Amino acid sequence: MHVKAEHCRRIDVRRFARENMLRVGSWGWQWTDSDTGRTLASIGIIGTPHALRLEYAVDGVPRSEQIDITRTACAYGSERPWFKCPKCWGRVALLFLRQSRFACRKRHKLAYVSQSLDTCGRAWRKQSKLEARLGPNWRRPKGMHRATRERILEAIWECEATRDVALADYLGRVGFNGWR
Repeated sequence: MHVKAEHCRRIDVRRFARENMLRVGSWGWQWTDSDTGRTLASIGIIGTPHALRLEYAVDGVPRSEQIDITRTACAYGSERPWFKCPKCWGRVALLFLRQSRFACRKRHKLAYVSQSLDTCGRAWRKQSKLEARLGPNWRRPKGMHRATRERILEAIWECEATRDVALADYLGRVGFNGWR
C-alpha cells in the first residue's frame, strides 16, 4: 500500500507563479487546516534568479534545501516555470515533503487516493462530483440548461446502478442468499 499524495504537504510552482513568489526576495509560506484555519506547518523561502531556497524544520531539526527552477517557452513569448526535482532532476509542477525532503511524486513513491479506489469508491467519487454541479436537492442551478441537468441526472443514476451491480457481485461471491 502506497502513501497517498493527498496526505503529504506539497508546494506548487503554478501557485507560486500566480502569487509572484518566483522572484528574488524572501517570504514565508504556511499550510493551514481548511476546517479550522489553524497553521499546520510553515517554511521560509528565499528566492534567487533561478532557484528557491527552502528553510524548514522537521521534528525540530532545521533543514535547508535548494529547489532549482527551469522554464519552458510558451506561445506569444511567455514562459512556464517548473520545479526541478532534487532527486531525479525531472521537470515537475508539484513537490511533496516526505521523509524530511521535497521530491516529486514518483521519487517518493506516492499514489493518488483515486488510484486505490474500487468500483464502488469510483462510483461514489464520480457521483459526488456530479452532485456538486447541481443545486440543493439536485435542483437545476440558474443558467444551467435543462438538457445538461438531465444528462447529469442520468450519469448519477448510472453511478447508482454501477454500485448496485458491484454490491450484488460481492454478495454473490461471499455466498449471501438473501435476508432471513
